[in-house]
Amino acid sequence: MHVTLKRRVHTRSARSFGAVVLAAATVLGGLAGGTAAADQADQTDRAELSKAQRVDAAPGIHAHATRVNAQKPDQRTMAAGPEGCITTKSSAEGDVLRFRYAGQNRYTTAVCTSYGTWWDHDEPGEELLKADAVVLARGDNFPDALAGGPLAAYVNGPLLLNSPDRLLPEVKAEIQRVLAPGGKVFLLGGTGSLSAGVRSAITAMGYQTERIAGANRFETAIRIAERMPTTNLFFVTTGMNFPDALAAGEYAAQYTYYATHAPDLTDRRPIALLFTNDGRMPATTAQFADARASEHDRSLLMMTAGGAADRAVRATFPPAVIESFVGANRFETAAVIARRLYTDPSSGELLAWGAGLANGMNFPDALGGTGLLMTYGDPLLLTRATTLDAPTRQFLQNHQRPSSPDDPAFLHVFGGTAVVSAGVADAALNAFD
Repeated sequence: MHVTLKRRVHTRSARSFGAVVLAAATVLGGLAGGTAAADQADQTDRAELSKAQRVDAAPGIHAHATRVNAQKPDQRTMAAGPEGCITTKSSAEGDVLRFRYAGQNRYTTAVCTSYGTWWDHDEPGEELLKADAVVLARGDNFPDALAGGPLAAYVNGPLLLNSPDRLLPEVKAEIQRVLAPGGKVFLLGGTGSLSAGVRSAITAMGYQTERIAGANRFETAIRIAERMPTTNLFFVTTGMNFPDALAAGEYAAQYTYYATHAPDLTDRRPIALLFTNDGRMPATTAQFADARASEHDRSLLMMTAGGAADRAVRATFPPAVIESFVGANRFETAAVIARRLYTDPSSGELLAWGAGLANGMNFPDALGGTGLLMTYGDPLLLTRATTLDAPTRQFLQNHQRPSSPDDPAFLHVFGGTAVVSAGVADAALNAFD
């Protein structure tokens, strides 16, 4: 039985997500498939409309963020999670509280993070942090799993990782904890990613299942986007490697979470994650984007993360001016996303409760942390196992938010000391204090 946690109400003002939501995205006038470029006036009109939509959405997003964060656990009564997988440490002044979510492996770390995010399905009380579904992805290979974050946000549930051939007992137990009988589990990828046996095991537990799969990683991302409401909002990264997609996907998931579930919003378009083949745009992806543009008055709002994806989109949409998030390496790209999408452009203040930190040389722990960070509204930063890279350190140092022991900032570390060493975790905590 999940331990009932004491909840805390944050007194700090709700984050200004509406002010930064797609603040950098630029309307693309030229589309794939030979569509003519829109004139400059039309581009300007659409960009202004996008700004107005962001302003209109802000009050609902603020209210929902406040309600969600009011249900978060008090740091002094935080349950340890399965087998003590959640540990905490305060900064010297007590202004920053660090949570580490660490299982025995990638699968149990994702379970641990889910445990620290979602209530038991049968726990009395507030429904905000009760899952409506579960998204399940293969944990030993990244392509199908990467695009799953926005889907998890849309269906309101954790993104769990599993082995390809059998349903792991820890994953089974977590599904049963968070999801009421009869709920739906989404399986990402074909039977080579999650076998028919995995699906049968879930069905035997009394759950519905839905498999979302394409012929390859690019088409699986498209199928995931198709499963969400129609949208012309996209974050594009290479699908041939994972680092850029981790930070971009977390932002897409966070935006989708609030756009989908905040009350009183009129514009509920999600942000979907699409993939390039490094510097080339797959034909199916270009065709999908063009079709979505046709459903949205011939306009697209696109952002790119990483140089390869940026080159691919620019080559495919020649007239487009696209907001790009490109650093010298994966660590800087993640920090650029955090700085430009999670901070107030005027004051530089961090518009979040804290930040997440995961190993950027592998994908599982960061991906499993998506569900937690999307509910907190925090950016994802990347690190090496034994070295806190300069862009990550500098972001933490430059964006310490006003806090106190009674209202601390949070630093969420995903994975054990083998992937984020004690020294790195302490250095990050000190930098953020």
